[in-house]
Amino acid sequence: MRVFFGIEPDPNTRQGILDWRDRYGLADGRPVPPANFHITLAFIGDVSTRQLERLCDTVDARQSGETFAAGSIELDRVGFWPGPDIYWMGASQSPPPLGDLARNLQHIGGPVGARLKRRAFTPHVTLYRNCSSPPPAPVVAPDIRLDYQYLTLFESQPGRKNVRYEPVAQWPLRHHAR
Repeated sequence: MRVFFGIEPDPNTRQGILDWRDRYGLADGRPVPPANFHITLAFIGDVSTRQLERLCDTVDARQSGETFAAGSIELDRVGFWPGPDIYWMGASQSPPPLGDLARNLQHIGGPVGARLKRRAFTPHVTLYRNCSSPPPAPVVAPDIRLDYQYLTLFESQPGRKNVRYEPVAQWPLRHHAR
């Protein structure tokens, strides 16, 4: 099974991302189904059932000893990555706790074979795949707040037309007193 850690938007935020994409974020690629909107924190890759259990046990143990914090991120810009040919919505300012969480999860994935990423963490929601050219700059920039309350381990399941991301495990994130 192929897995990754991510955060997913609540239904209202998911609808906001979809509405913005359909109105301002048009591209010539294949639109990502709204059910697949998420921010990847750490791609783990293919794991066995035993490795999956080990991964979940490690997150359980780390979560009880550390504070994996809930928070929010402002999705206020778009970008295009040639190569994977994806058009995405992301943040001009990534909250440091989210980057810390992504790094922690990458390290947790190491013992089950996940490769550590050398590039900077860029939180984003993929809007389109397989774009044949960079999309034009949108007339209106996105301005969407994504609150995250849970960490989810997803399984990537190939389908006839698209991949589906099914939750395998989920952990509540702690709220800090302000």
